[in-house]
Amino acid sequence: MENKYIDVGKKWGVVVNYDYDLMDYDEMWAIMRSFGLTSKNANKALKILSNYNTGMSITNDDLKMSTIFISKASTPSEWWNTAIHELKHVADAIISYYDVEWDSEDAAYLTGYMTKQLVESVCEHCYD
Repeated sequence: MENKYIDVGKKWGVVVNYDYDLMDYDEMWAIMRSFGLTSKNANKALKILSNYNTGMSITNDDLKMSTIFISKASTPSEWWNTAIHELKHVADAIISYYDVEWDSEDAAYLTGYMTKQLVESVCEHCYD
């Protein structure tokens, strides 16, 4: 399983997990539990994430952290669709926590910043 960390202005951390398989499920389960999911909900999440083109975000306000899981995808565009969808959920959680206006430039910059960080870390050689 690949993991990428996005530091959001030293105020929030986001761990993006992807390219996993059945051998990674114990580690994924442990991550989910550390973010506060019950065993039952973590098991449900693993079943969902075993399908193509799925994702999940989990936020823990006490930790000021979120984690995202992105399943294998049928196409690169489906992978990015899922990734950005989950980043939006994380942005919503951060915006809510810090009481930022939903339709503000700060909210828009946050989503753009996290997307840029993910693209740069996942696509290290995409644009050589």
